[in-house]
Amino acid sequence: MQAFFIGTNSKYIHTALGIRYVTEYCRERGIAAHMLEATVNEPVLSVLTRITERIEACHAVNPEAVLIGLEVHIWNRPFVFELGELLRKVLPGCFLMLGGPEVMFRPVKVFAEAPFADFIVCGEGEEAIAQFLRQLTQFEQKGAKGIPSDAVQSIARENISQWKALLPPGIACRDEAGIISAPDKPLVFEKLDDLPFPYPDLDEVVAQHKIVYYEASRGCPFHCAYCLSGISHSVRRRSLNLVLADMDRFMQAGATLVKFVDRTYNLDENYYFPMMRYLAEADTKTTFHFEIKADILSPGVVRFLQTVPKGRFQLEIGVQSTDPAVLQGIGRNDDWEQLKENVTALLKNGNIHIHMDLIAGLPLQDMNSFARSFDDVYGLRPHTLQLGFLKVLSGTEMERLSARHGLVYMDRPPYEILSTNCMTYPEMRFLKILEEVFDLTANSGRFPFTLAYLVEQAGKGSAFVFYRELTEWYRHKDMAGLGHNAMETAELLYKYVEERQPELLFPIRELLRLDVLLHLPNFKPEWLQWRTAINYDKASAFWKNEKLVRNYVPDYSFKNWRALHKKYALEEYLFNPWTGEKKSVFVLANYVEMSLTRIETSAIITTSSADDDGPIAQLVRAHA
Repeated sequence: MQAFFIGTNSKYIHTALGIRYVTEYCRERGIAAHMLEATVNEPVLSVLTRITERIEACHAVNPEAVLIGLEVHIWNRPFVFELGELLRKVLPGCFLMLGGPEVMFRPVKVFAEAPFADFIVCGEGEEAIAQFLRQLTQFEQKGAKGIPSDAVQSIARENISQWKALLPPGIACRDEAGIISAPDKPLVFEKLDDLPFPYPDLDEVVAQHKIVYYEASRGCPFHCAYCLSGISHSVRRRSLNLVLADMDRFMQAGATLVKFVDRTYNLDENYYFPMMRYLAEADTKTTFHFEIKADILSPGVVRFLQTVPKGRFQLEIGVQSTDPAVLQGIGRNDDWEQLKENVTALLKNGNIHIHMDLIAGLPLQDMNSFARSFDDVYGLRPHTLQLGFLKVLSGTEMERLSARHGLVYMDRPPYEILSTNCMTYPEMRFLKILEEVFDLTANSGRFPFTLAYLVEQAGKGSAFVFYRELTEWYRHKDMAGLGHNAMETAELLYKYVEERQPELLFPIRELLRLDVLLHLPNFKPEWLQWRTAINYDKASAFWKNEKLVRNYVPDYSFKNWRALHKKYALEEYLFNPWTGEKKSVFVLANYVEMSLTRIETSAIITTSSADDDGPIAQLVRAHA
């Protein structure tokens, strides 16, 4: 028996952790297992070609029956089901197995929707799949005497009923008569120390700049109604020494980003804190991403996190809502005040990227409740604030409670909410457009000065009020869903102010030009009224005065104009963004450090009148 496990990712940079564990677990037990990764962005026929050619090549060397395992997630279900139908057509004698969160909790329903499937893995299947493949191999060898390999394959599949009683617990089966056998509860893999290293191709993964996913633990003690992770009611951990050994392999290979998929990474301080300390002290450029519950961080851990090297850690914090009634309705018990205190402290030093999540469409949440939560989280100024929408997943408590809360949602992936008892479809539709606007503007990170000023000028300083008004204008202009690049986004912010708040046009033009200077340095539209040409002589005199420039850039040395303009830029602004005064100020953009430094205009003017006939001054005159 040969097994081929197929992982279909949403993007090329992703890796399929689940099939990697299964493949390597089987290989370590002497089973002929192969792995192949694809993406939903590839033509399905191209993926079919890759799979079948791989099977044919292996079959030529080792002619055995074939099992194909397909991992099914919310993002790839339509693609995988179409691929499964095609595999059944071109390889009618192979076994087809489905696994993953999209199929494990409702096997009978999935068999009805996927008639091509023979088996469904219900839960964490490493051991069950390996045991199953061993039994299939024994069955094949027992009946294969004198029979061609392709006939053995056909006989095995056509006689499933003869040996389905031998299936290990946790695997659902449909025999040739259409009779379905399904387990009572999902599989749970207890001994995480038995999991193999899932990246035998690590050097290739790193060379392709892919994200490395990893799990130090499985399960979750919390029981959020919308989530599948807490269903097992069991948290299991891999031994710390094994985790650190795996981290060493990632760091030595030069992995750019390692993402822990643990649902709540910081459950046990005695477990995760030594790991974090080890990673913080390592000599590496690898970044590590953790999903945490911020309100349970101890003061000592917060102080430690403030000291880690910049860029070493990323933290994802699921807030979902700050409304106590909504949180109670979804089974969460968060301490918002403690969370706010901890996040504020973590953001203070700017050394850790903070990503925070909100969910729209939760039970008991109306528009006012969502707006308050939005303002609460936005007020913390996280680097990213992701606006998500409730997904009613099969097998969750939310699915069971959907009628009580009037949840209307999509029947197919992504199962996203359309309306509730407390939020109408038009309101939900509006928030979808607001999400688009927010991602273009705030989450892009390109317009911090512009947006901070506009939010401050909004009603009562409410961020939601501003983004609601911007979204209404955006929708009125029929811009939704068209896709806009960074330059177009800068222009739409300018046009919004020009049409809706013309009294703010002067400061916004200056602030937008400042944002563009750092984040879009090659974008020089006339409507931003650049002052580069006006100040050419002053800027040139500034750059030739190395002693002065080193007050702002300590390691500055002039080499040539091309190198200088690649690293730095100097621009005058008639509105001081730090004081709010209508006063001239020069700003130095440092593209190496991605920073802005203000320089008083008096320093520039004094410099321009200085008499310096050194080598730098000669280069300036030659360039002029």
